[in-house]
Amino acid sequence: MRLSMLRRMMLQLLLICTVALTVSGQQEDTDGCSWGRQTLPLLLDTHVEILNKPLFREEQQLVDVRDGPRTAGQSDPERMLGYETLYENGTCTHTDVELQGFSMSSARGGSGKRRKRQVYGADGRFVITDSNFITNYPFSTAVRLSSGCSGVLVSSKHVLTAAHCIHDGRFYLNSAKRLKVGLLQLKTKRRRKGEKGKKRRRRKEVGMEKVRRKGGVKRVRRGVKPKQPVFRWTRIKQMKIPQGWIQSTTTVSRDYDYALLELKRPVQMKPMELGVAPSASTPTRIHFSGYDADKNLLNGSGQEKVIYRFCPVVEESDDLMYQHCDAQDGAAGAGVYIRVRDSTKEGKWQRRVIGVFSGHRWLEEKEEEEDGALQGDFNIAVRITPPKYAQICHWIHENPSRCREV
Repeated sequence: MRLSMLRRMMLQLLLICTVALTVSGQQEDTDGCSWGRQTLPLLLDTHVEILNKPLFREEQQLVDVRDGPRTAGQSDPERMLGYETLYENGTCTHTDVELQGFSMSSARGGSGKRRKRQVYGADGRFVITDSNFITNYPFSTAVRLSSGCSGVLVSSKHVLTAAHCIHDGRFYLNSAKRLKVGLLQLKTKRRRKGEKGKKRRRRKEVGMEKVRRKGGVKRVRRGVKPKQPVFRWTRIKQMKIPQGWIQSTTTVSRDYDYALLELKRPVQMKPMELGVAPSASTPTRIHFSGYDADKNLLNGSGQEKVIYRFCPVVEESDDLMYQHCDAQDGAAGAGVYIRVRDSTKEGKWQRRVIGVFSGHRWLEEKEEEEDGALQGDFNIAVRITPPKYAQICHWIHENPSRCREV
């Protein structure tokens, strides 16, 4: 019995050490990315229209997820980057945008049906339960939505998540009406007046004893449990979804499966900064943390666990990253990040959110074989391209001049 317990403890210690080495930078030279200054397109709001009261769907029922239909008229990037805003009072608006300084490049496509999240082979996820890890950066940036999804804190009052966590492409989900965001923090008790005497009496109840030593009396506390992390829930002030996700037909574009949530109050936690996904020719190892449902209770109670994973990107299109990072329901919306060196002389390692985990996708075999064509099961993430970065940055700062470079 003692031997088996010792083995379990050694295994847990090994997992903690592995994660510590991974997140502290000991393995960062394998990520293969460097960070340089990049000029971005300018995104400007051109017209705001008040919409009718939005419709809500009782359950999360996603329509078939394929590449969105292309229509004539307004240029595709501008039409797709127009956005809808839902405010806490139920008001809904649509905003048209103008994109300056960007040339449209040909995009590689691929269609497939939405399936269950996948674990490929042996489960490569790390279950993080240590309070010192999950309440400190970078794991502290992983947030939980009351709808059951994950997200990432990208400013003191903004959370980036997946659009399908609050909208199915045609209707808002019922859970979006009173959506809340949970951030893990250590549980603390506020001392009230008159509690000083009560605290002394409670010491005996939790097992305080006196041990006589030379030079005085030493107090030894026994049976006191360490502080456990708990969710602190915050209401949403407004949420924004790109028009590329909201379609009037029976299909939606997975390329735009992202949304930004603005919190009612800022939080005192370090966010993870946004970045632009590197080119597909650059070998990339991605990381993300979330609240997979098979490892956590759905109501967000009990011993909270952050699930961390990393893996290489297998293939990329202009808007998606195809990979085999193990994930399950609940991980959708997690911020996908990479570690990069900045362009200064010090060359410090930094983390940047360059995508949003979306879910699973099946790639059909093409009739005519193409060089590097893929077929099979993949977990996918939406890439933050320069236009998407300009849009999300504009949502956060509400000032286009602050979003010209990254």
